[in-house]
Amino acid sequence: MRRLLAALLLLIGSWSHSAWATIHSAPIVVKGDAVKLVTHYPLGMYRLFRSSSSGKAVSIPFQIDEINDWGDYVLPDGGDVTANTGTGIFDSQDELSFMGDDVGPAVPPSDWTEVGKPPIVIEIKISYPLANSTGNSAATAAIDKEGAVYLGVYFTNAPPLSTRQYVNFDRQRAEVLTSRYRYQFDQKNWLVAKKVEMVKKGTELLPQREFVPLIDSTTFYMRADLKYFLTVEASHRSIESKLEAYKVGPIRSIIRISFVYNFLKLNFELGMYTEVSFFSNAVYLPAILYNPLDGAKNLNQGSGFYYGMALRENPETYQVETNMPRHKKSGLLDFLTNRPEAQDTYWITAASQDRILYMEINPSDEMRKRKSIPLFYQENVPGSTVLTRSNEKPGELGKSPVNLALYFDMTKFSEGEHNMSLKLFFENLNDPQRLATFKSLKDWSIKPRRVN
Repeated sequence: MRRLLAALLLLIGSWSHSAWATIHSAPIVVKGDAVKLVTHYPLGMYRLFRSSSSGKAVSIPFQIDEINDWGDYVLPDGGDVTANTGTGIFDSQDELSFMGDDVGPAVPPSDWTEVGKPPIVIEIKISYPLANSTGNSAATAAIDKEGAVYLGVYFTNAPPLSTRQYVNFDRQRAEVLTSRYRYQFDQKNWLVAKKVEMVKKGTELLPQREFVPLIDSTTFYMRADLKYFLTVEASHRSIESKLEAYKVGPIRSIIRISFVYNFLKLNFELGMYTEVSFFSNAVYLPAILYNPLDGAKNLNQGSGFYYGMALRENPETYQVETNMPRHKKSGLLDFLTNRPEAQDTYWITAASQDRILYMEINPSDEMRKRKSIPLFYQENVPGSTVLTRSNEKPGELGKSPVNLALYFDMTKFSEGEHNMSLKLFFENLNDPQRLATFKSLKDWSIKPRRVN
């Protein structure tokens, strides 16, 4: 793995949108190329608004994250690895992000008296593809799922930015805090979590929030059984890692972690990094997995890697649904078994009375072609049981401190880079409509137009 990302948040609460029902509660990330009508200005010139029910322009929080010529985020804090690689201009490869909670009606503001009307205003309409269709009930329902924000450019006298902060990262505590959860890194190895807790519903705005334990730890493990009797093992305890740089913004915190692994006496060393984006209720991890070997030619059956967690409660207490094939221990006759056809999107849902966890994985075309697809592992025992197994030296599934995991068969990986996108959503309530929104995000569309 050479590059990865991810995401989480802070002080949300309930912010009234008058009579307007928000379009959805997920983060919205827009590439500069999608709004090129209004790019190529200095970052400080931009402000984002929605329309109130009375037509007033209301300032909403947003951030623009620069991406440099190498495809890395420009991160100003904690180190200078990318800090000086930005242009200070909103370019086509950069990203504009805001929360779906802040999207208003698709009606341009008519009252700019409080903020001053910017010389350039671009409407960014967010809608479900069926929103403009007619003739069936599904299309009618989809009409309500349409909204917009308005991106303004001020050449002078830009109004103050919104003070609303969705996410916060405390470097000293190695902790991300949002209105939905608290995520604490394991500072022995930044690739895994020490613990994840949910914020109890109704305590989001209290001075002393109440936290409910969710995940007791996470674990990484790889076993490469090379032909000619050499076996290589690696885990988060055998890989050196460090936090290289980070950025804290109102919508997301981006954290870059580098790590190095030496493959024993083999003639290569892997230097890799991951960029993790934390939103208020989501973690985004677009990733590049780098494999130095052709798995089919160089590895025996049983070679694979997984990323797993010790869920505090027995997974059996959740309603778990997935479209992933189930992981099973490899055997001598595995080559006779037909693997299922690869899909564009794999997902897992774990829901209980007061929470929803939703994970979505999108393998690259090459991974789907080779059937390098994720397998789902579930062990119906509580975290307290699996944690009696050593987390200092993890091993194969069933002998490791995890009860939920994603597993990849390394014999299905060709040599080189493989792109994969992973998104994880947290909600501290069980809302089927919200879950349906998470599942349909890939079908939403972004349409810009100039309105002045």
